[in-house]
Amino acid sequence: MPQWVSSIFLSLFVLLQAAATAVSAFSLSSAPSLLPSTYTIHEVPIDQSSQDNKQSTTSIGERIKNGESIIQIEDLVTPDECKYIIEDVLRHDAEPTTLEKPGLLRLPTRAAAERASAANIPCAAPLSADIDNLLHVILKRTASVMTEQIPSISEVLFDGESVCRLLHTEQLKFSSREPAINIYTPGGEFLAHKDAQAITVLIPLSCPDQFQGGGTSFWSQDSRGHRVEDPTIILKPSAGTAMLFGGCVTHAGVSVEEGTRVVFVASFSCATEESPVILEHRDIYGDSM
Repeated sequence: MPQWVSSIFLSLFVLLQAAATAVSAFSLSSAPSLLPSTYTIHEVPIDQSSQDNKQSTTSIGERIKNGESIIQIEDLVTPDECKYIIEDVLRHDAEPTTLEKPGLLRLPTRAAAERASAANIPCAAPLSADIDNLLHVILKRTASVMTEQIPSISEVLFDGESVCRLLHTEQLKFSSREPAINIYTPGGEFLAHKDAQAITVLIPLSCPDQFQGGGTSFWSQDSRGHRVEDPTIILKPSAGTAMLFGGCVTHAGVSVEEGTRVVFVASFSCATEESPVILEHRDIYGDSM
């Protein structure tokens, strides 16, 4: 074979390798230049029957703080990222701890696992380094949307501090064993509770058609409580759509009947704030918030 032909084949091989590497990198971290500069945001009142003039007199941050609304950010996590995370965590060989309930497994990030270990809280083996890094990218993306597109979140819930800056400087405190991936299989549920943090970020990674049952239920602030009343609203957004809500909102992971449901969860406040640690504000495992 002439040398010039070999050179062409070699060049093509190098180009194909570079393309494959680029595709792989995109599926892992979604290069910022390929992500939208702004995201579509919807506000969902928890009590659909009591929509009044609050939206014209109060900010989104105030309505989150008061437990009146859930904010949805469409397609915050890309389909490729959802698929990559799900495929990885379903290969995870972590064993449930004594705290886990049948049908639910919580896989913490590495930092969350370290905090749990330091507090002598049983914890499953942490996520892989790749997934840990990707979840941090997603959390930074979420903080960016909060800071730039919903500035009242920083103003009301974080004393005017940029959520991006607080995350970057490690001045956020998270709920026990969070950030984490929750995996629900048949019978798996998360009982009704309050997170007692400034805000919770909950992102379903599984498409609603991949499981039956499931979803997240919410109770309005004037509800008589989950022991007395059915949920005020149940949401099952599309995969990759983030839900943001306040720490005073009673919510639950609805039992999965068939299939597998995977979600990313992170509840946090400014590290300088004191969160109330009372029985009502503990999760189903009894972890302090």
